[in-house]
Amino acid sequence: MTTRTEGLAGGMDAIAPISRSTVRDAVRDALRDLIISGGVDTDVPLRQDELAARLNVSRTPLREALHGLASEGLVTIDPRRGAVVTKPTVKQLLDLYEIREQLEVYAGRKVVALADTTHIGEIAAINDRMAAVDDPVAWAQLNQQFHAAIYAPCANVELVALIGTLAARAKFYVRILVSSRPPALDAVHGHQEMLDALRAGDADAMEAAIRRHLRSTVEHVAPTLPE
Repeated sequence: MTTRTEGLAGGMDAIAPISRSTVRDAVRDALRDLIISGGVDTDVPLRQDELAARLNVSRTPLREALHGLASEGLVTIDPRRGAVVTKPTVKQLLDLYEIREQLEVYAGRKVVALADTTHIGEIAAINDRMAAVDDPVAWAQLNQQFHAAIYAPCANVELVALIGTLAARAKFYVRILVSSRPPALDAVHGHQEMLDALRAGDADAMEAAIRRHLRSTVEHVAPTLPE
């Protein structure tokens, strides 16, 4: 005799799970790009009804997206003022890039033994596109793609995921960097040094290139931020 519990279990196995994550993630990505592009003011309460209308979504995925961006440090949830775009400081920049440097150096040393010609060609193509892009949001997206792609062969998937999360949080600072073309071109040159080390299979050269590249961003962006 089939019990009610067994019948429910069998039925549940046949039902595909329902998830709102696609909508939530799309709203989060759109809102992140809006913040990065300077489309909303920092340290000013966000009008969620206006944002929902602007993004053509309901309030629920918008609230979920705001909490997601709060975990990235782009938004602060204030009990009295509601959600506000975080005003970045030099300390936040230094803390974030200190962690990025340690993780990316570790991943970079691992990946030099794993990269093949196809992988290197894909990364080089992204860097070539970056050299021709002026839009800060598009440039920041390509920069995130570059850093994700270069470490993709690494077998430590948790390490790669952490690097991706930090790169997403760094897009605000990357926008500041790309607002001035010479620093942005320096970043493209830094990417090229990483590519050269990858081609040579030289872990020490890769580590040095990553450190120079990330520290150069800090050097150019820090003077634009409040202490």
